[in-house]
Amino acid sequence: MSKALRILLTNDDGYPAEGLRCLFCALSRRHDVTVVAPKREQSGASHAFTYHSGIHCEALPASEEMPGYIVDGTPCDCVKLAIGELLKAKPDMVVSGINMGENTGIAGHYSGTLAGAREGAFWEVVGVAFSVCEEGVEHMTACADAASHIIDKLQEIHTVGFRNERHRVFFNVNFPACGPRKSKGVKITRQSMAFFNDQYRSVAGGVSGAAFWLYGSRKEPETSDNYDTRALHDGYVAITPLDIDATAEEALEQIEDLEKTRLYLGEQ
Repeated sequence: MSKALRILLTNDDGYPAEGLRCLFCALSRRHDVTVVAPKREQSGASHAFTYHSGIHCEALPASEEMPGYIVDGTPCDCVKLAIGELLKAKPDMVVSGINMGENTGIAGHYSGTLAGAREGAFWEVVGVAFSVCEEGVEHMTACADAASHIIDKLQEIHTVGFRNERHRVFFNVNFPACGPRKSKGVKITRQSMAFFNDQYRSVAGGVSGAAFWLYGSRKEPETSDNYDTRALHDGYVAITPLDIDATAEEALEQIEDLEKTRLYLGEQ
């Protein structure tokens, strides 16, 4: 059995969320878990953080039965503040979730859940984000138990190593609507290019101006289970390794001639 970890647990649904509590219960059976979670829901916050104002933080009350803090900020704020100030020691792992709603494809870039795990990677701490399809939230407890097993396996792999100076890996895990027990199993996937065809409809305006409500339908270009969105919808637990190095390697050679370009910027 792998050793007990110091785990920092956060989410983007806020500290009262069922997914966070289920995950805390599952992980705290043998790991040292500290919760640092947003005061309010932060869905869609992506990697936003607080810069031009102070961040209010308070200890979780004893009635919550979870050690840690409530932060009036984003998931990114929670991780930054926890590692930089609140925790006595750097965590072994940052775990984010379980989010109510999948985070696959391009939608992952908007996700506060993934941002929590990504921020861990910024600090050279392994980050893991967990989400479940909205139709599968009834399986939240089973998903939390499965998440604990996945974390154990990732810890074993990490003793060998899956990062270097340039690449700091974090993981995006999505549970299907049927829950992990009736799933087809685990599928290691690539991030798909699935996206939502964003549209807006006009709704009743406020005191002045107009108001619009976002809606849209998913566009899914891939048909293979090798990609997270398709694998998830086909009933797999999709695990996607992600990297914070966003350099477009193929474009480096394509634009290298720009280095020879003389730029005329303003008056000489």
